[in-house]
Amino acid sequence: MSDLVYSQVVEKASRYQAKSLEFLGKIIQFPTVSPRDKDGLRACAEELVKQFEKSGFEASIFDTTGDPVVMAEKNVGAKKNLLFYHHYDVQPEGSLELWDSSPWKMEVRGDRVYGRGAVDDKGPIAASLMGIMLAEEMLEQLPVNVRFVIEGEEEAGSISLHEFTETNRDFLRAEGLVWEGISSMPNSPAEIICGVKGDAYFELRASGPPNFPRTDVHSGEAPCVPNAAWRLIWALNTLKDKDENILVDGFQDEVVQPSDEDIAVLAEYEGDYAKRIMDDYDLGKTLLDRKGIELLKHLYFMPTLTISGLTSGYQGAEDMTIVPSSASAKLDVRLVPNLTPEKVHELLKAHLAKKGYDDIEVKMSPGYLPSRSRINDPFIRMVHELSKEVVAPAPSNIVPMVGGSGPAHFFTPYAPMCMAYSYSDLQHTNGHAPNENAWLPSLIHNVAFIAMVADRMSQLP
Repeated sequence: MSDLVYSQVVEKASRYQAKSLEFLGKIIQFPTVSPRDKDGLRACAEELVKQFEKSGFEASIFDTTGDPVVMAEKNVGAKKNLLFYHHYDVQPEGSLELWDSSPWKMEVRGDRVYGRGAVDDKGPIAASLMGIMLAEEMLEQLPVNVRFVIEGEEEAGSISLHEFTETNRDFLRAEGLVWEGISSMPNSPAEIICGVKGDAYFELRASGPPNFPRTDVHSGEAPCVPNAAWRLIWALNTLKDKDENILVDGFQDEVVQPSDEDIAVLAEYEGDYAKRIMDDYDLGKTLLDRKGIELLKHLYFMPTLTISGLTSGYQGAEDMTIVPSSASAKLDVRLVPNLTPEKVHELLKAHLAKKGYDDIEVKMSPGYLPSRSRINDPFIRMVHELSKEVVAPAPSNIVPMVGGSGPAHFFTPYAPMCMAYSYSDLQHTNGHAPNENAWLPSLIHNVAFIAMVADRMSQLP
């Protein structure tokens, strides 16, 4: 049994900062917005293969009909397998005028490293690899077999990832799956996440003949022509009531209610999530004034139906008196077991038709299925215990399923997934925004935590 001590591991990890930044600089330099940057995505995948091979891994590219998947493995003949999922594609950079330095050139300023992907998800790739190298150095041999899957389409819906997972099932079988990074910071509250909600995205549109005029119409003729904006508003009004109940026929019948074990985990949650939300967003109260277990139950176990955008008519500074000929709304539905994007699409169309709104077009975008691992899985419990040791006296909470989404459903049939972070890991990092950055102390603790996870995992029965 190893006697690794976290404080000693952190001290060693600090010596990996230069290596981590060198690695990160090599992959941040490539624009990797999928599917826009085909050349950059390919070049970044090839660079990842090169870097993993330099670190003693067998690495290769798996080509899909979309962007390539990088797979890497170091098999030391251990009894247990530790799998990492990451993605090297990133969000679009947006307006370059809003960046203080190039998004495609890593720059260290003070105690932060800047560049697109620094926190999501190129920085965590660097930390995961360096953490494994650190474990190998301190223990003289890796205590577990290690595999990496790094895709290039996560921000675009992981459209082609199934081509990899369907033909590499044995590669995915593991006793633990680290999802996009795993870390805990001393004295900073942490969350151990073992599931993600699914996501279905729809556009509802009222537009064009024969139900609506072919063009906007002078509002003096409002008694004569259908108003697309009002029509869409009335249709949307049938989907949810003022108490946030989703009224789509058959929708709630599909929802799996939280188990007694799930509710028990919520009862153990330390901290005031309602206060955190109110402080973060300057709110006087949460939605429906939810607090405590009631808030957590809706946050982690209940589906949502959200209007993400509304478009119709004229919105300029001047007055324009028209009857709009078209109106559209974007709907985001966060899914829990057993809801699927296809099922929600079917229910939504049937509901609108039943309510007399079959003239509203419903278009679905690619989505994700919900996915979660058992709260009491040995790997997840081990990560939780380690996190509690690191962050004490701050709390570390198990979160059954977060509101974010991703392609976890391709992996959880083969390995229990776990994502972990402290609040300080993500503060001021500008994820998905200009001047994206990672906090260097967080990067070092991420490296150390990965090394500890590899060691502790080898000791599980």
